[in-house]
Amino acid sequence: MGVDLKSDVESSKLSTIHSIMKDRHSSLFSEHDLRGIIWEAMSVYKNNFSQFFVITLAGFLPVLLVSYLVGTDLRGVTVVSIIDLMIITALAGIYIYSVGYYYVHGRVDLKSALRASQAVYFKLLGVTLALQIMLALVLIAGTILFFLIIPFIVALLYMIYLVLSQPVVVIERHKPLDAFKRSLSLVRGNWWRVFKSILIFFLSALGIGVLVWLPFFLISLTITEGSEFRSLLQQIGTYVGATIIVPLIYIFLTIVYYDLRYRKEDFSFEQLSDEINR
Repeated sequence: MGVDLKSDVESSKLSTIHSIMKDRHSSLFSEHDLRGIIWEAMSVYKNNFSQFFVITLAGFLPVLLVSYLVGTDLRGVTVVSIIDLMIITALAGIYIYSVGYYYVHGRVDLKSALRASQAVYFKLLGVTLALQIMLALVLIAGTILFFLIIPFIVALLYMIYLVLSQPVVVIERHKPLDAFKRSLSLVRGNWWRVFKSILIFFLSALGIGVLVWLPFFLISLTITEGSEFRSLLQQIGTYVGATIIVPLIYIFLTIVYYDLRYRKEDFSFEQLSDEINR
């Protein structure tokens, strides 16, 4: 009996060591080219699609319902925007944490991801809100004030330095200002590479979103113009496209974040495991 118990313990230890060694040599701990980063993000998403889809659907359905009830006037749009910001912040934390959890445990656990997201929610909300405000100001200035086109382009490109601030908050638990500084530090020296990967990825994601939305739009054209149902169907198509695309966006940004940490800091499986399991 004692011999069997000792054998079981030794077997468990060997299994754990084997798992760790396997994870150390996983595709996360290697330098990726542009195609490799996109492929890695797609692989994580595909292997956990049902879980990401369910949690995204659960988050977006209330937004769709509220948007339908409050209408499209200024007040309605404001209410929907606030609710959307709050929900997408929580979802972003879940997606980002799930990537690291997947590489440590070989699966995604939504309960653990939700707890991790809740732990940094207000920090993440601050970063998300700040990024949206900065982007809105840059776009407004570039659209309305044509003589500011050069500063507009410079500001837009500079935002690439801040694009990893959300993964930084979730994984490293920095405060918003520190997260921006940390993102800048990670991207510095790799700006062009990050820019190219983000540009190509987002164009691809946009294309997928349009393909998902297009059938809803085409069907809506068969409905009488001005009909409430026609507008609702187009809106549903938009949210279905977002349900498919949004998780992939945050998974991609998280893979970029880990890739830069590996390149610049010799990031290891032990560090990943410590950060995910703390």
